[in-house]
Amino acid sequence: MDFGTVFLILILVVIAIVLGVAITVGVLVSRGVLGLVKLSKPKYESAKRNAMKVRAETTSGPLGEIMKARIRLQEAMEATRRSLEVASSTRQYTGNLDSIFRTLQQSAQVVDSQLLVAQQDPDPAVRGIYAKTLSVQAEQITHTATGIRNALASAAAPAVDVDLKDLTRTLEIEATMLKNWSATYTGLGDGS
Repeated sequence: MDFGTVFLILILVVIAIVLGVAITVGVLVSRGVLGLVKLSKPKYESAKRNAMKVRAETTSGPLGEIMKARIRLQEAMEATRRSLEVASSTRQYTGNLDSIFRTLQQSAQVVDSQLLVAQQDPDPAVRGIYAKTLSVQAEQITHTATGIRNALASAAAPAVDVDLKDLTRTLEIEATMLKNWSATYTGLGDGS
């Protein structure tokens, strides 16, 4: 092999190694950044909601009402989402509550978007009209979300006392039978 061929091969190997390292570092960095974004997004949303709560409490008039309606709406939907996730993870029967919640979530997103528009409107009189109209809709959605959580809670009703008493009686009978069985077979082993 001549010097030019060896040099070309070495250059190609170096380029391949540098490219491989660059791709690997790029993938690791992007996954790390995405992981951080996923971890920080809920905290960012929570901080944003807390800031809006403070503003809503200190703001009076239609603007304060609009902000409070948005907060109640967001908190109700988040609480309902978490309740449904927990119920599903524990295999609690939820019936059609998931599909009802998805429909409710779409309605909540529309109303929240409209409330955001109302919140940013510069005219206080227009904000007042928005507040009256949209607060009713937000309250209906919040009430329905609470109804979903109530339905989940009633479906998770604890076993009645009669069932527990029967279970306790059966357990006592089994324990007595095992004790007698153990004594009988232990006694047979001693007599051999």
